[in-house]
Amino acid sequence: MNGTFSDACGVVAATLLGIPLVLLPGYALGGLTGILGFRTLAPGDRLLCAALLGIGLLPALESLLIQAGGVPVAALATGTAGLVALRPALRSLRESLDRAALALALLWLGVVAYALIDVDTGAALYRPVTVIDLVKHAALTRAIVEHGLPPVDPFFARPERAGYYYGFYTLTALVDWAGGRLVDGRTAFAGLAFWTGLALLGLLDRLLAATGLVADAVPRHVRRAVLLLLPAGSLDILLVLADRATSGSWLPIPEWLNEQVLNWPASLVWVPHHVAGALAGWLGLVALAEVADRTRPDRRAEAAAIGVAALAFAACAGLSVWVCLGTACAAGAWLVLLGLERRWRAAARLSVAGLLSAALATPYLLSVLANRTDGGAPIRFSIRRFGPLDGLADEPALSALRLILLPLNYYTALGVCAAGALLFWRLVPRRQAHGREAGRLLTLCAAASLLLGGVLRSAILNNDLGARVVLLAQVATLVWTVVALTRLSEARRLRFPGLLAALLILGYATTLYGFVGMRAYPASDRPAFARLAGRPDIDRALRAAYAWAGTHLPRDLVLQQSPLPRRVFDFGLYGLQPTGVADAEARLFGAPPEAVAARLAGVAPIFRDRLDGPAVRRRAEAAGIGALVVTAQDAPWSSPDSWVWRSPAVYADPLVRILRVEDLHD
Repeated sequence: MNGTFSDACGVVAATLLGIPLVLLPGYALGGLTGILGFRTLAPGDRLLCAALLGIGLLPALESLLIQAGGVPVAALATGTAGLVALRPALRSLRESLDRAALALALLWLGVVAYALIDVDTGAALYRPVTVIDLVKHAALTRAIVEHGLPPVDPFFARPERAGYYYGFYTLTALVDWAGGRLVDGRTAFAGLAFWTGLALLGLLDRLLAATGLVADAVPRHVRRAVLLLLPAGSLDILLVLADRATSGSWLPIPEWLNEQVLNWPASLVWVPHHVAGALAGWLGLVALAEVADRTRPDRRAEAAAIGVAALAFAACAGLSVWVCLGTACAAGAWLVLLGLERRWRAAARLSVAGLLSAALATPYLLSVLANRTDGGAPIRFSIRRFGPLDGLADEPALSALRLILLPLNYYTALGVCAAGALLFWRLVPRRQAHGREAGRLLTLCAAASLLLGGVLRSAILNNDLGARVVLLAQVATLVWTVVALTRLSEARRLRFPGLLAALLILGYATTLYGFVGMRAYPASDRPAFARLAGRPDIDRALRAAYAWAGTHLPRDLVLQQSPLPRRVFDFGLYGLQPTGVADAEARLFGAPPEAVAARLAGVAPIFRDRLDGPAVRRRAEAAGIGALVVTAQDAPWSSPDSWVWRSPAVYADPLVRILRVEDLHD
């Protein structure tokens, strides 16, 4: 079957499976708890809130269910729970669905598919640039489906399990398992990215309502402002143009020119697990904030808020440890303020929710601590990088410049929402902005996330802390901008001031450029992207080879393709069997760096040097490898008398051969 058609069908199937595995359970939780005024919401708002509850709460529950009974038990239990909400959810759907809503949903599904599926021409396979991260998402999903929780390390075969935040992948694993042969790890991830986008709309709707700042606004203007602002990115398009003028080439990923702050569409297709973490963190805070605003909340409402917040905070920890750090800091600051105001009951609710969430997240946290053996502090002090300053000075002058220009750095990264936030604080008095607890939490979350992202960085591969904790501030500045625009709008139309309109256009340009770059990156003159493009004909052959291996070779057989390229993708995107060592970044899931280096040193010569069969067999067996995946790009392929051709292959085509290690001979 054509790869593009197969992927498109898989994305549609995975998206549909999100209805019984995400939307309906979320609807049932909303109906059970009545949280965020769920029972009184309009039908369309109720469906968006159900998506928010599904994405924001289920990862904590699914983690416990999978550990107790495995993926099949968790999927069946979740689907059964969702049946309770089937009739009311269908009623809400009939009452709310119109052509505009359906068109927007289909457009968003098309964007997700564009960003994540392969383009198969019949002779070659062209993959999106998102495979840089997609390989991790697909491989971890597969690991959970095959082995449960904690997941095995999909990048480095070892007895220990992976030490990684796996909350989002509990949901992708359910969809992957339920989808059978129609769905794999890649398409399950795409389906969940779609539902995370709808959940984001649900959060913004509930957060705007909870602040009370748009109570008098025209609802149509609020919805239009949200939809117009969501696609807008940063001002990085200006950095792209400057870089083009100096380097003479185009960089396909604009956010690489500065410390990364992705626009919402890009975040949702690159890192929806971090977005889901932000949704969960905000959900827990808003659930408690709504009860704190009531003069005398009844005990049932208090219990529901504490329970939902505890689940949400536990889910946040499992979805994104970096976003959870920002959420915890904001919650801590809120707790201090509540104590200073002697609002002991609200402080007690927050404290109890925090303690319960810690108890719920304990199995996950213990597994991460036990299975990360890479050593060293995961966080270190560092002033946030500002791209235009790169190379202008040495330390410590560079850090001093970065600190001085940190506000400009954030303004560039947040774009129109930075200007909108400043406009909000000019238009809205502080007393009114903080009139409800949700409004005060906007300020606390923005301050906590911008401070953490400004002076700290994660030390594991890339600076995910700096890039992801800012999601909390992105939510806050977006809400502030929506409020500011509705305050300026006239009765019949939404009005954008001149500066905001210009920044909105630049933000659109950044987003559009990034999405074009997802597919056009092979045309870039940058060596890294030329290597990423690779050999599309071999990529297509590898996809077919791994598909064959998945049905004809034992699932526990360790397959190894060449780890020599800077990044290797095929084993994680298409394979079902484990791999010995992925590539130079195989320590991502907690494997010891020295063990990764040693295995790379042992395995790399198999694909780089001209060894005889016995030597190859000794090296492969020492690494626990059961079969070798060799392509026309590997050095031994070109030698007619090498082990590649002197040994029988269990799978062979003109570009790829799979050989069992036990069959290698001289």
